[in-house]
Order: sequence, then structure tokens, then C-alpha cells
Amino acid sequence: GGNGGDGGDGGDVTVIRTGTITTTGKDSIAIIAQSVGGGGGIGGAGFGRFGADDDGGGPNAIGFNTPGGTKGTGGKVTIIQSGAIETDGDRGHGVVAQAVGGGGGAGGMDSLAMGQSAAGSQGGIGDAAASAASTDSQVWVKGASSYAMFGQSATGDGNAHAVDLTAGDSLFAQGADSVAVYGESTAKGAKGNITINLNGQYTIGGAGTGVAAMLVGGADNTLNNHSLLYAMGATPSFTIQASQFQAFQAFLLAPGPVVPTNAILESLLDDFSPLAITGTSGDDHVENSKIADTLGRVIGNMDLGGGTNSFHNIADASMVGLKTIDLGGGKFTNDGLFTNQGIGVVAKVDVTGGFTQIFSGDFVTDVDLNNQITDALALTVAGDFDGEAPLNFLSIDKLFAEYVLATGSAMTDSGITPTTLHPAVGFNFLTKVVGGTDLVLYADNPTFLELAQDPNSGTTDPGVFQMAQYLDDVEASSSPDNPMALLINMLRFLPDEMELGSALTRLTPHYAVHTFEMINRSTDIMLEAARECTGVPAYKDPDGRCVWASISPQAEYSRDAGAGTTSRDDVMKTMSLGGIGEVSQHWSLGATIGRTEFDSKIDFNGELLSATTGESWQAYALAKYADKNYFIDFALGGGTGSFKGERDTHLDQVAFIPGETLIGDYLPEALLPGIGNSVTYTQKTAQFGGSARLGITQEMGVFYLQPTLQFDARWLRVSGKEVGSVAAFNFDGSANMYYSATPAFEIGTDIALSDIASLRVYGKAGVEFSDKEWEIEGRFAAAENLPGNPALHLTEAVDSPLYRVGAGLELNGVNGVGMSVRYNGAFGETVKQNAISASLKVSF
Repeated sequence: GGNGGDGGDGGDVTVIRTGTITTTGKDSIAIIAQSVGGGGGIGGAGFGRFGADDDGGGPNAIGFNTPGGTKGTGGKVTIIQSGAIETDGDRGHGVVAQAVGGGGGAGGMDSLAMGQSAAGSQGGIGDAAASAASTDSQVWVKGASSYAMFGQSATGDGNAHAVDLTAGDSLFAQGADSVAVYGESTAKGAKGNITINLNGQYTIGGAGTGVAAMLVGGADNTLNNHSLLYAMGATPSFTIQASQFQAFQAFLLAPGPVVPTNAILESLLDDFSPLAITGTSGDDHVENSKIADTLGRVIGNMDLGGGTNSFHNIADASMVGLKTIDLGGGKFTNDGLFTNQGIGVVAKVDVTGGFTQIFSGDFVTDVDLNNQITDALALTVAGDFDGEAPLNFLSIDKLFAEYVLATGSAMTDSGITPTTLHPAVGFNFLTKVVGGTDLVLYADNPTFLELAQDPNSGTTDPGVFQMAQYLDDVEASSSPDNPMALLINMLRFLPDEMELGSALTRLTPHYAVHTFEMINRSTDIMLEAARECTGVPAYKDPDGRCVWASISPQAEYSRDAGAGTTSRDDVMKTMSLGGIGEVSQHWSLGATIGRTEFDSKIDFNGELLSATTGESWQAYALAKYADKNYFIDFALGGGTGSFKGERDTHLDQVAFIPGETLIGDYLPEALLPGIGNSVTYTQKTAQFGGSARLGITQEMGVFYLQPTLQFDARWLRVSGKEVGSVAAFNFDGSANMYYSATPAFEIGTDIALSDIASLRVYGKAGVEFSDKEWEIEGRFAAAENLPGNPALHLTEAVDSPLYRVGAGLELNGVNGVGMSVRYNGAFGETVKQNAISASLKVSF
């Protein structure tokens, strides 16, 4: 430039250099190229954080002074560097390209605090030419208040020109208040365009007031970012996955800057600097995209100032908003991935401007149902959303309601589609615009009954449908606070109808109502044994007294209603004894007592649902009236029982993504808490009833024929309690009345074996008719006080008609002692029952 008082122009400056540069100490700059025009010698060479204003005015930033001048025009400055740069010291800048015009002032090399001038002094006239710098290797500045790459075209009275900066490799400026890349074009006259191309892997600004990229002044400015861009100090605190620890230790020992690529992003949130990208008065446009092996990823807050600004997050690139994105009223366009503070964190980001997401864009949305919040955007201008909103559920202990994803001055839903990490058959997530300003996430879900009755569910079990209806009633009774929310949500997150059908089948307490059937059948066995001494006598007993003992060691029962239903397999062991004796010519009275052990299993498609064991005691008073070959016998009594067991209630836990790393790699899926895999239960039973059998015995040669008609009426009650899971039920006590009528006949013959013994062979058959079904009422233990008091009404049909058959062998002696072995079977549309019993009787 000219000498003081004379004015003068600066010439063009070009620096082309190859090779590494290393500097140490304060104010040690690796490369600086200046062309300064102005009066007063080496004018206008100061640089710093911001101009006092974008017109080139403001206080001097001078390291040394010479007399003032009047006019000067700076020349074009170009730097082309090939080779790594490393500086260590405060204000130890990397690459500095300054084209400065202006009158009156002289430049220096001070690094300036926020708000100080980055150009020459006020006064005088002079244009600033273009400046450009490029590197193809890493630039690493370690000190405070340092710039990795700095480009400036600045003047006072005059025009500034273009600034072009290209980083072919990473820029590191992690010291306090340091800047990775800085571009400035400021003047009172015309300003040039600022273009910054960040093609390296990383662009990292410093701690404190440090930023990654600064655009100061300029006209139509463009920041093309292909790197991982953020601002943070060199020594943040963070956590990493245990599996990555060893690899990270090796990484720390390697030379070069430390970038905690495997650090969990959430653990770094407090370490990011307040701003990652800044602008001032120019029209600033940020284009964020991937190239080759770069990330195209921006993390942080932005303040682009007052121009007509924009941010374009291109497909396959990612933007992590922290708290604020100030576009000065401009528009954020998302073709790639946008997330608030990273996946796994619920946050609201304020956008000063509008937001448009096109069909390829993803607005990653974390959902915290426990706190009833989601990620959200607060816009000052209009929003327009297409593409997808991938939902990541961080908690599911409350029911899903409605949530505002974005609010703005106006809102358009252009077809954004909420998606889930895995298919969720029970949820139908949708969006809608409410009030013209809010984009709302909601769900229009199918009912559980609709899902269960879908042919693809694989179930046709009425009990499962009843369970589905109960779940619908529970869900409708209270929202979002609902004690069964976790279970309901886990069901809805199952992947398809088949999985849901299987889960509903497991959750249905089939055993609870089946207990009625078990104790009812045990009564049949008891009463069959009680007629041991009231049948056709083999030898005349003058005194009419008889006692007996009977055992049925293996009464097997199975129920299979076909595909899509549950099956039952029971084993009962019954022991009883009793006696009866004549009290008059026609009447006999007696009693019997017995005990039954139960072992019951319920299955679905080969999968064990429940296993129950128990016992019951029964006692009956017996009476018989006989007149010639006609008779009627009676039984009246009842008993109690106790049962215990365990049933499968497992549900697949819901997966979520707990977070991501600094570079955007998602952490392995984790599982939300479940409901427990099983419950244990206890039951108490009681029954009381009577039986009457009318018959006639007809001798037909060596055979006898005995037709009968039996009537049964019983009251049965079952209660129960489950523990061990949110799926546990309470059954406070349900009672059923049972009625049946059984016409039957028996045919047999006695074969003399000797003078003192005979063998009776007989067979019998009958048909039992009953139109009754068993029913029990229960509620989830955790949901007993819900509004409306919803309840599960679980039923099991009694198979009718039931075809009964039997056969037996009796060895009887003239001394009144008899032994017998019997088979009894019962067969229906769904039921098979087979029992073998043996007895000993003594008539005296």
C-alpha cells in the first residue's frame, strides 16, 4: 500500500505452497497473505470476529499505526496450500487471506473480541478485492482465539468483493473462542458473495464463543458443507458404549485431533458451544450434503442474521438441532434426516423461520409417553411437511394421545407419514393440521376385537375374543393414565395379527373358567362310584348292607375345539369310600366321601399356556327307593377344592433406539421394560348339588337290561387370585348353576364260575344333554377401580350332547365280597374322556 498521507493501491498476492507447516507460540500464523490499499502504509490488515457493522465501519483493530492516508484499493489475494498445517498457541491462525481497502487506517494482526472491526479503520475511500484460499490437507489450530481458515474482503468507504474458501480436508479449531472457517465481505458500498466449501471429514469450532463457520456481511452467500460440523472444546466429557472402549483408547493414543466419534451424542449435549454457524446481514444459504465418505452432518444452533436466509438439508445428510435455528425468517428445507438433539432425546427446537420437509425427508421424532411429550418444532413462519416421521418410543407406561409435532404461523400436511422402528399391528399413526397452525400426531387404532377376529390372527377361540373385548373396555375407560397402558401398548406394538392373536391367547386366563368343568367332572366320577352298591345285586343280601372303596387312578380328559382354539388336557385321580344299608322295605340310606387330585394343562398350537394342580374333597348323602324292579336313587352333597398353578403371560418387549453417536450411528436397539413372563395363581372352589336316577331292571333270560334317566343339578363357585405381573387377574368369585339330563341303559349278564363265585360282564351307554356354559368374571388386579368398572366375562361351553359309554367286569362271591374293574368314557364334539376305575365292595 501507499505510505502514510499518500494513499496507494495494493497489488494482487498469490501464495501457492506445498508441504506441512508447524508453528508454536502466540500469534504464530502458518500462512497469511494480504493485499492492503490505503493511506498510511500497511493499511487495514486487522482481522477478528465481527465487523462493528457490515458496512466496514467500526473501531480500528490495529497492531501498529502509521500516519493516515486518503485512498487505496487492495488487490486480489489467493492462497493455495497443499500440506497439513498445525499451530500451537493463542491466535495461532492457520490460513489467512485478506484483501483490504480503506483510507486512513493501518492494519495489525490482533485477534479481536466479539464486535470489533475486522476491516480497516473508518474514513477514506478504497475498494477491497476478492480473496480466496484453498487447502487439500488438514488444518489444526490448537490455541485460543484462532482461525483455521480465514478469508476477508473488507473496506470502509468502497466496495468489497467475493470471498471463496475451500477446505479439502478437515478444519480443527477447538480452542476457546476459536473459529474453524471465517468468511467476510464488508463495505459501505457493494459487497461480494461469500462461498465456503467444506469438503473434509470434520469442521470443528471451539469452546466458549467459538463457532464452526462464520459468514460476515457478503451479498448472496453459500456455505456448502459436506463435513461433520459442530463447535466444541477439545476436552469434552462424554460416555461411550462399553464395547467401543478398547478401540477408543487406541484412538486416543494416535496422533492428531481427538474427535469422539463413538461418543454417545446425548452425553455431549452440554459441551456444544452456543452456536455452530453464524451469519449477519447477507443472504446466507447453507447447503448440507454428503459426498464420498463424508457425513454431511451439522450439529448445533444457528443464527444466520437478518438476510434472506435458507438451510437445505439434502437427502442422506443430517441435521441435529439443539435449541435454536435462527434463519431470520428464512426457510429450512429438509430432504434428509432432521432430529432434535439426536435420537433418544425429547426436545423442542425453536426455528426463526419456516420449515419444509419434502418426500425424502425424515423428521425423527422421539416419543415419551410417560411424560406425554414428543420432539417438536416451534416455527415463526409456515410449515409444510411431507416425507416421514420415524417414531422412537422412549417409554410406554401411558396410553398414546395426541401431540403437536410442529407449530407455525400456518401449517400444511402434505402427506407426512409416521413410521415405527418395527411394524406395529395395533397402531395406525397419522397426522393432521389443527387450527391451521399445528401439525398433530395422533392414532386411529383398530380395536383389539377387530384384530383378534381378523382371519390372520390365527385364533377363533371365543375366550380370546372376550379377552380382546375386555382390553378394549379397559383402554377406553381411562386415557392417557391407565394402569394397563404398558400391557396395552406392548400388544399394539406387536408386528402382525398372528403375533397379536398368540399374545391375546396367552394373556387370556383360560384355566379360570375351565376349573368349573374340572370340579363338575370330578362330581360325576364320585357319583358313579357311589352307585357301586345300588346296582343290580349278583346275589341276594338278606340284610341289605354294603360298603365299598373305589379308586380311579387315571381319568383322562381332553378338549380340542379345532384350529385356532386352545386345547385342554386333564388328569384326575379319585379315591372314595362309602356305605349304604336298608332302613325299611323300600328305602336304603348311606353316605360317601372322596378326594380328587387334578393335573390340568392348557395349550395353544403346541405351546403350554397354563399348568394347574389341585385337590377337592366331596361328601354326599345317599338314598335309594326300590319297589320290585323299579328304583330311584338320590345323592345330595358337595365339597370344596383348592388349586394352584402358573400361566404364561410373556409379551415381546418393545424395542427402541436409546441414542446415537456423534457421527450419527444409532446405538443398538434396547428393550423397554416388560410385564413379566408369567403369573402364579391360586383358586378356591365350592360346589353343592343333587342327583336323581330313575330306572327299571328287567330280566331277559341270562341277561338283564336296565334303562335309566338321570337328572343333575349343581351350584358351583370359583374364585382366584394371580400375582407376578401386570397381567395378573383377580376373580372375586363367580357362581354357575349346572343342569343335565342323561337317558341311558345298561345290559349285562352273570356267568357262574363256581358254586361260590360269578363273573358279571356288562356294558352301558347314554347321552347327556346340557345347554349350559360356564362363565367367570374377573378383572386385572391393577385395573379394579377404573371408571365404568370393566370386567372380563370368560366363558367355556359345556359340550352337549355328550355320549357316555362304559363297560365292566365284576367278580362276585356268595359271601358278599365283590371286586370290579370298569371303563367309563365320554365323547362329544370337542371332548374325549377315558377313565379306568377299580373297586372293592362287601355286602353283609
